[in-house]
Amino acid sequence: MIALGLCIFVSTLMFSCFRLFPQMKVRLEDAIVINYMVAAALSIAIAGPEHALSRLGEPSSLAGAAMGVIFLYMFRKIGECTQELGLGVVAIATKMSMVLPMLVFIAMDPTDAYTWHKGAAIALAFPAVWLASTQSKKHQEAQKNGTATGVEMASWTLPAIVFAGSGLIDLGFGWFSSPAHMSCDADRLTFASIPFTMAAIIGVTRWVSIPRCKPQLDRPTVLGGIILGIINVGSLFFLLSAYEHMPLSRSAIVPMNNLGVVLATSLAGMAFFSERPSRRNLLGWALATTALVLLLQSD
Repeated sequence: MIALGLCIFVSTLMFSCFRLFPQMKVRLEDAIVINYMVAAALSIAIAGPEHALSRLGEPSSLAGAAMGVIFLYMFRKIGECTQELGLGVVAIATKMSMVLPMLVFIAMDPTDAYTWHKGAAIALAFPAVWLASTQSKKHQEAQKNGTATGVEMASWTLPAIVFAGSGLIDLGFGWFSSPAHMSCDADRLTFASIPFTMAAIIGVTRWVSIPRCKPQLDRPTVLGGIILGIINVGSLFFLLSAYEHMPLSRSAIVPMNNLGVVLATSLAGMAFFSERPSRRNLLGWALATTALVLLLQSD
């Protein structure tokens, strides 16, 4: 339970960092690249460079490299979604994306059987994301100015992208979290370092090869990227540790983590960032919480 609690806490910190970046004048895209450079270096250093190199040929490492291709894009979209729509919305979009890997596990893993709890949770997930993603402050302001249509589209697309991309990432980490692929902390850190490294390489390549992507590395941006990188390593390490040490199936651990993050980030948004959810937002959060509780009942 300690690893799961730490994962929830660190994940909430990560979303809060995104929320604070505009106030601190942190350039989001540059900070994200620095984040991946720091996360890759830190995870490899803790795991041990020799151990990391010895596992490059493992199937989990190859999958991690593929995941790294979408890491950079997804992290930027999560940051944009947090800044534009708030902590509650991005928490719902990222954490309810677990229904996508759930469908794969139910279809392909004989030990993870379908139950009515899971079916009901999946049915609730999609309206939960839609309700939680609409009627934001930005949308309400746009309605007064007569520009609600374009804003509504933006409030739809960002959570939808975050939802789909986070689901693919969750599937990758969940699928390769078993003891058959990872048997110790060094294995988990090495696995996490692969997508970090790939995303860092892509980000630096964009810096060098695309003029408009040239970085502006001022002090707030560099510091924000370093802090985000440390948090990123912690969130993945604690999640993988929870998979290993908790005596529950993957279909129970993921909902417990996601429910905790949804509630923690929503409370943090209201307590520290003056986020005031609309009735539709509250209904979306209630549906999401109901879905996640149903998933807990299914194990």
